[in-house]
Amino acid sequence: MKKSNAMRLLDTLSAAYTIHTYSTADGAIDGLSVAGKTRCEPGRVFKTLVLRGASGAAAGFCLPVAEELP
Repeated sequence: MKKSNAMRLLDTLSAAYTIHTYSTADGAIDGLSVAGKTRCEPGRVFKTLVLRGASGAAAGFCLPVAEELP
């Protein structure tokens, strides 16, 4: 498996992590589907959202896959 930049950063920090793989053949790649495929609780699977506000500044959010920004 090819390592992502996030994995390389975790390696640099000697942080422990687990790689979860799943099939994308069915096209179901949304967070809740991925949680089910990897047998993880949806509250422990996160998505990252990056938004640009009216001022032009960027803001980043990490949310459980079942949640939405208001």
